[in-house]
Amino acid sequence: MVLENLCVIHKTFGNGVITGVNGKYLTVKFSNAQKIFVYPDAFEKFLTCQDGSVPSDILADIAVAKEKKRQIEEAKTAENRHAMDHGIVIPGKEIVPESKDEDGSGSSVEEI
Repeated sequence: MVLENLCVIHKTFGNGVITGVNGKYLTVKFSNAQKIFVYPDAFEKFLTCQDGSVPSDILADIAVAKEKKRQIEEAKTAENRHAMDHGIVIPGKEIVPESKDEDGSGSSVEEI
């Protein structure tokens, strides 16, 4: 899909035209400013075409980007789980041992 010269609407900046595509970045010229956005994320959050739609090609690119992010997150989670299983402490991922209340019941929340 050719994105250059596509007329878009931004939630804050209003109407604009895509004037350039450089890798995963779009340059959009608005009446008062020129802004750079990450593609395709900008169409998920900020931009729509002037008719209010998002073309199916862009929606497909959004789905691919989401899947890549999911795979990266899944790999990070597996890596963290593996490290913790082998006694390696990952900052921010520490496991707080379960404490016993006065009545002997367990509590996973440690009071400070």
